Amino acid sequence: METMRGGVLVEPYKIEIVDYERPAVGADSVLIRLDGIGICGSNLHWWTGGGPATRLMQFPMPGAGGHEFAGTVVDTGSRVRTVKVGDRVAIDQFESRSCGGCVYCARGLFTQCTRIRPPGLEGFVEYLSLGERGLYVIPEGIETHVASLVQPYACAVSGVRRAGLAGGETVVVLGAGVLGLCAAGAAKVLGAEKVIITAKYDAQKELAARFGADVVLPSGDEHLVERILEETDGRGADLVVETVGSHAPTLAQALEIVRPAAKVVVLGLWDDLVPIDSWQAILKDVTLLFCLNHGVVGNRADYELCLDWMASRKVPAQDLVSHVLPLDQLEEGFRLAADKSRGATKVIIRPGAAA
Repeated sequence: METMRGGVLVEPYKIEIVDYERPAVGADSVLIRLDGIGICGSNLHWWTGGGPATRLMQFPMPGAGGHEFAGTVVDTGSRVRTVKVGDRVAIDQFESRSCGGCVYCARGLFTQCTRIRPPGLEGFVEYLSLGERGLYVIPEGIETHVASLVQPYACAVSGVRRAGLAGGETVVVLGAGVLGLCAAGAAKVLGAEKVIITAKYDAQKELAARFGADVVLPSGDEHLVERILEETDGRGADLVVETVGSHAPTLAQALEIVRPAAKVVVLGLWDDLVPIDSWQAILKDVTLLFCLNHGVVGNRADYELCLDWMASRKVPAQDLVSHVLPLDQLEEGFRLAADKSRGATKVIIRPGAAA
């Protein structure tokens, strides 16, 4: 039996590196050596072991919940036609496991597939075996491990695309982490005239201009809502993208900031149930769009568009990678990602790197 190494989330705040059976290759599957696995905000919800996120997992958690993947094809099944050995790919695992034929797959909403195949061993591991759909070849100029951040990048881009920007809008993004900065960049590329973003940390403020932000405001300002409304000449935002979640009051702020008959895209995840002022939302005729997935919008896949924008630096998501660590330092990577005061924007684990 061939083995590989990988993480297991044993209990809150405790990760161990263990040996797993290396996945085999079937006639319709592809074996990928993972070169980069990003630590996602949702991983940190599981890491702390509290709130609604615990409904989605149990301890011990094989693989420790990793789902932001990029790697190199090392073997293919006899019926695989779209990728070959040596291809560097960003991996949409949901598209790869989807049936491709149900009503949701037909709409490009692979995460909602009614016949999605259960995952094998995935996460912070050295190898994955997946179907050939959902594997996007990485353009030259983008390092393989860096392309793992296409997954959260695509979540932000998909949310902004589904909001239907027509051009000329004022967009407010609450939060300047990976989701917020990518949402700001996408809004600008898609035609927003003015992008306002809120940021908590110096590293976020420094990155904001690269991602199209025209105005950067401190998220802790006690008069934040008033300052944002001033920046919109009192009209409110045509689109608000909420990306913070956790324990923040940002959903309530979004309803204050958005103009009547406009939209709020919600990308953040909260640790507790969050009340909504339904009277305010209804009387303002606000559309709330909850979206933390990706797929196909119109005729282009979110992953494909994100890779194109990275390669052209229209949205330079590669600049978000602040730390790269080997698999042996996975637990330290989680601690680092959870403590933004240490300057972490995006932490990526490289399974094949030396400690």
